[in-house]
Amino acid sequence: MESKKQKILVEYLVSSPDTFALCQSIVKADFFDPELRNAVTFIKGYYEKYNTTPSVDQIDAEAGIKFTKREITPDEIKYCTNEIETFCRHRAMEKAILSSPEMLAKGDYGAVETSIREAILLSLNRDLGLSYFDDVDKRLTKMLNENPTEPTGWSEVDELLFGGISRQEMFLVSANSGGGKSITLANLAFNFVERGRDVLYISLELSEPIVAQRFDTMFTGIGRRDWKGRTSEIISKVAGEKEKGAGRLVIKQMASGTTAADIRAYLKEYYLHHKKYPDLLILDYLDNMSPNEFVSADNVWEKDKRCSEQFRQILVDYNMFGATASQLNREAVKATHHDHSHIAGGISKINVSDVYISIKMTESMRAAGEIMFSLQKTRNSDGVGKNVFLKWDSRTLRITDGPGTGSGGKPTLGFVSKKDKAPKNDIIDTPTGSGLLDLLSST
Repeated sequence: MESKKQKILVEYLVSSPDTFALCQSIVKADFFDPELRNAVTFIKGYYEKYNTTPSVDQIDAEAGIKFTKREITPDEIKYCTNEIETFCRHRAMEKAILSSPEMLAKGDYGAVETSIREAILLSLNRDLGLSYFDDVDKRLTKMLNENPTEPTGWSEVDELLFGGISRQEMFLVSANSGGGKSITLANLAFNFVERGRDVLYISLELSEPIVAQRFDTMFTGIGRRDWKGRTSEIISKVAGEKEKGAGRLVIKQMASGTTAADIRAYLKEYYLHHKKYPDLLILDYLDNMSPNEFVSADNVWEKDKRCSEQFRQILVDYNMFGATASQLNREAVKATHHDHSHIAGGISKINVSDVYISIKMTESMRAAGEIMFSLQKTRNSDGVGKNVFLKWDSRTLRITDGPGTGSGGKPTLGFVSKKDKAPKNDIIDTPTGSGLLDLLSST
């Protein structure tokens, strides 16, 4: 943009404090030609201090450049804001591209992606929010018709979450090593697919065939020990599920250390191929993800915070349901109950999540076919502190409603359901000898 046009735009901004207020968040002095930069710097500083724009005489005195005060019409305001937005975005992109070689030389690819993405997304915030007392009927009707909540498939969990999980929110589960994180995520995916929802399952640990074989077992009841002699049966049953209206299930293995930028790039390819984005994004699991920017390996709290925030932002930007998992730390193995301090790394992951559930299973529970979900955080419901006991079927790898088969309708030793009015998180562990959840040892 030539200097003459830049000067006219600055005159528009100076002549209308309201217009400058709308644009000031994206206007930077170094976007403009050198002869205008001192003036823009002064105008921005003056507005921050006095909440209005300076007069043209003040600008001349301080920055040595003469502007003309204009009477701005509504169409000129619209023109000014549109042109300023385009101009600032283009200049931000130029600066991002010109600074890229230096960052690439340092190997900081995440910073390059972030700076370019921020430049592309630079825009004015024209959304003034929701005016509470206006169009109440329209707001409620929209909420009824566009309910963003989807059941998890576990009725008691859904009851405690006031219906289930929501789009644009992060559902986090945790467990000890081999304690059922991946199986829980797979069961959530299974429940969504059965209802016709599309699911993208990204594994940062297990191969695509291994994850797919788990779904074979869940859909057909045929386990890994028996599948070789029953391939035709598996093919027939999986085809039958598709005919009944199952949603799309895509399994993608990505490398450990994958970033949010990598996932975004894959989602673009997914959209080009399928002409839509998935309803549910599963990331198995968060601890194996890396932030877009370089973070010291010693700063685990910051690394977890950025990974969680960047994963959640993907869910917001693409309007998806999202679920991921994290390990529990060493102290959780023999703990009588789980709390926020037991998550591996740091609490920053929990801070970002909207729903956080800790998974618990002792040897006696495994024998009885039970698994317990302890609701540690529910941002939009009153389910915090409640324990839900579910049925675990090692043959089909399914987690479903109902008590375990060996408990006679009651939780096993040391576990008392909330229905029996137990204190929250009242758990007594049994010693682990042969290894917790042998059948889930690869999760």
